[in-house]
Amino acid sequence: METGTQVAAEAAEASDDTAIVVTGSRIARPNLDSPAPITSLSAQELTQTGDVSLGDTLNKLPALRSTFSGSNSTRFIGTAGLNVLDLRGLGTNRTLVIVNGRRHVTTTPGDSSVDINTIPVDLIERVDVVTGGNSAIYGSDAVAGAVNFVLKRDYDGFRLRGQSGVTSKGDRPSYFGSLTAGKNFGDGRGNIAAALEYSQSDALYFTDRSRYSTTGRRQFNATENVLNEPSTGNGVPDTTFLRNVRNIAISEGGAYTSACPTAVAGDAANAARRAFNCTGEFSNTGAALGRVFVFDNTGNLVPNNVVKDFRPFGSGNAIGGLGSSQRLTGQLQPGVKRYSANILAHYDVSDAFRPFVEAKYVRVDALQEGQPTFLQGTLPATYSVNNPYLSTQARSVLAQSLAPGATTFTAQRINVDFGARGEDHRRETYRIVGGVEGTFNTDWRYEVALNYGHLDTFYATQGNVNVQKFRNSQNAVRNTSGAIVCGINADAITTNDDASCVPVNLFGMNTPSAAALNYFVVNSTRREKADQYDATAFVSGDLSQLFELPGGPIQFSIGGEYRRETAYSAFDDVTRSGATFLNAIPIFDPPAQIVKEGYGEIRIPLLKDVPFFQELTIDGAARVSNYNIGATGTVWSYNGGLTWSPVRDVRLRGSYARSVRAPTQSDLFSSPSQTFLNGLIDPCSQNNIRDNPNRVANCAAAGVPTTQTFNGITEPFTNVPTSGISGLNGSNPNLREETADSFTGGVVLQPSMIPGLTLSVDYYNITINNVIFSLAPQTIINQCYDSPSGINNQYCAALTRNPNGTFAGQTGVTNGGVQVSFPATGQSFLSGPFNFAKQKTSGIDADLSYSHNFGDTKITMRGIVSYLINRDNYTDINTPGYIDQQKFEVGDPEWAGSFTINADFGVFDLNYNMRYVGKQTVAAQYETQNSVQGRPALNPDAFPFVFYPDVTYHNIRIGADINEKFRFYAGVDNVFDKQPPYDITGTTGAQGIYENVGRFMYAGFEAKF
Repeated sequence: METGTQVAAEAAEASDDTAIVVTGSRIARPNLDSPAPITSLSAQELTQTGDVSLGDTLNKLPALRSTFSGSNSTRFIGTAGLNVLDLRGLGTNRTLVIVNGRRHVTTTPGDSSVDINTIPVDLIERVDVVTGGNSAIYGSDAVAGAVNFVLKRDYDGFRLRGQSGVTSKGDRPSYFGSLTAGKNFGDGRGNIAAALEYSQSDALYFTDRSRYSTTGRRQFNATENVLNEPSTGNGVPDTTFLRNVRNIAISEGGAYTSACPTAVAGDAANAARRAFNCTGEFSNTGAALGRVFVFDNTGNLVPNNVVKDFRPFGSGNAIGGLGSSQRLTGQLQPGVKRYSANILAHYDVSDAFRPFVEAKYVRVDALQEGQPTFLQGTLPATYSVNNPYLSTQARSVLAQSLAPGATTFTAQRINVDFGARGEDHRRETYRIVGGVEGTFNTDWRYEVALNYGHLDTFYATQGNVNVQKFRNSQNAVRNTSGAIVCGINADAITTNDDASCVPVNLFGMNTPSAAALNYFVVNSTRREKADQYDATAFVSGDLSQLFELPGGPIQFSIGGEYRRETAYSAFDDVTRSGATFLNAIPIFDPPAQIVKEGYGEIRIPLLKDVPFFQELTIDGAARVSNYNIGATGTVWSYNGGLTWSPVRDVRLRGSYARSVRAPTQSDLFSSPSQTFLNGLIDPCSQNNIRDNPNRVANCAAAGVPTTQTFNGITEPFTNVPTSGISGLNGSNPNLREETADSFTGGVVLQPSMIPGLTLSVDYYNITINNVIFSLAPQTIINQCYDSPSGINNQYCAALTRNPNGTFAGQTGVTNGGVQVSFPATGQSFLSGPFNFAKQKTSGIDADLSYSHNFGDTKITMRGIVSYLINRDNYTDINTPGYIDQQKFEVGDPEWAGSFTINADFGVFDLNYNMRYVGKQTVAAQYETQNSVQGRPALNPDAFPFVFYPDVTYHNIRIGADINEKFRFYAGVDNVFDKQPPYDITGTTGAQGIYENVGRFMYAGFEAKF
């Protein structure tokens, strides 16, 4: 690796007057010195591991957060396989990705994110990561900084590279192959290069690893009754880390939870039911718990005998038993295939006229397997006791268990046999850049370029269910001839008949017939497209023909840019209507975003080569931008920098930048669409109401009861939903721009007494105001009842509860240890983005590199360490100074770093790499077990310990140069097979910071001609 703090190899070999364009500037400079920190990775550094994903390699840099790496890309609908960069953890939409200093078409219509899978690997010269605002240079989105992929310009030769690898478990094979050919012509004035690439990484499923799927889940589970526990805790951990955890009341074949009736003196039938149903244990609310029965594969209803039932602690889980592990489907890594074709060409007609072109086509196929549908809410879990598919044994069990006269029962089911809700993606990206550049007036340079990019995507979702057809099929009855048919075809009403309806047997796993599944299981589809038109022009040079300062001539660059972006996304008609298990998502067809910009840049070298001032240079830039949509209008961004070198061995630098991020088409024009909050923690629950001093009064003012009554059983109000609660999430056409202030300052040491040694230490501080922020539904609910000013606030206005305290979009609740179903009455919440939040982050990066020849052996070492001082979010409208600390949460450790050493012995070379990830909190929120701003921890004994331990990964690689044309290499990543700690799978949130593949072995070759 290289950084802007050191002289890069190509610059070191060049003369001092060689013009190099530094990322973050359009002014040609004699070296790679920059007033802002730049981390530069060479092509060799990017391909030194067995990972065939360029994005995964970059996401392991300490400066980047693994918000969208390979493993955690499957957590949202339609995002499987995406690899998007998040610089400084400020959000993927605040990191600008550019190629050769120019914008790249998005991978998500309506947003600005770029899938790194669309970047050619073997045409890369280097990748520059610039921290700090760069809007004045590149425009909107460069709030956290920019990542610039610099491609080879004059490739001459023929290169063939191939690589394959597999884990030590024999799974997730990966392959990479590339063919790169280039030719100089016209006496070296022209060059054309082409590259073809193919890569493949097979999917890795939970079922491939016993750690995740053999007998159940690994997780922290409730093991203490916290009802009425004070917010300060009692010193006893609420949870314990457990293995082999399963859901107790939901299974792949259907699980029926009996009700334990209240004892009635002298009632023998009641006593018999109690003896049959009651477990003898009580829920955390004091209700007697009923026994759970599971339909086995023969259709019999058998007891779910577990090792430990956690319902007494308010949990729906158990250790052991026949409940669902929720691991029979799902992935640790999606399957990804990539096909890439690139062409680069230029011809120097003269120094003043050099036409060039860049063209690419990339296709990415991604395969995801997610959680299947389940019977609860949308797909009802209630059956008639006369259902003809019930076995005689099951009828007997129900007859003993159900109350006299009961006509229905409920059996929760996770529908693995319907097929997992998988996603099969095809993403195609086209991009062509054509332009002319040249020099005139001796040393002035100009460029005019047209950049067009197009995205076309399609995906099909398997395992979805047409809700009405499912209900038709589920209601199985016998007709007058004794055949099992759909109820709609056997009733007296003829208008609802459906001759194609096939009744389904849901009692046991794999009992549904293929004909029934073909009737109601559907494949949903989505098509998306986006276009980007970008015209740029600039001229740069210096004023040496007019005058020079003591440090040299003033350099400048002025230019303009016109950009137009369109977006479109639509699901098929059936899915869009809300007729399926998936959310109802309307068509996204926003107006085009048009941006017109003008910019200028200046470099003023005040002093040079005088005592105490080997260099003293001031830099500055400004850009004015006009946006046609939203409330942004015309805005300015600007920056300034100072570089001072008192002696040759020391360089001090600092910069300030004001940057902007305009709202995207998605921010402005996404129609309200259905979404779900899974795992609701109701702040008015008697389990949680004392976790904030304002909740008791606010919940009472909102009319939330303190008890809940279902099926005649009354207990303290806990409101634990049996599935996600539905709500709406939309956009805001009145959004305006975010603004950010960035400060960087650092020192670069290159001691002449130790040739080859470079040390840089840089401080960064970024504050973003008017952040476009959509509060998470759980946050909206918490803010409503935690408000010190009562319930007359915008958060409570966005919520809808039923009179019994449940939410309008809720379809079930756990009461008395039994899951109770009921229909939704509306939507639970309404969320959307607003300009009100603030984000702040600061830290220190240290970079030490050393290279030296010891005889015939060349040793190169590099260490990068990042220390995160703070990463805070300010998302409380009522209390602007209220900090939500992000530092230490998963994905944002305080310390992170890497160390690499390479020994080149001539024919053989050996490379070792170590990556360090510091400790991170077990709780999703840092505040759960830690004090912030003097506020006490929300739940100090929530977990048995506060932090996941720090983790170190080790990689080794050996290479052999057979001759000048052939090279072979082999390596092992994660040598010690380090697995994610405790309950981490690496598939959710920012868990991608942990490696979940395990030990990976690979080998490859290179051939040059």
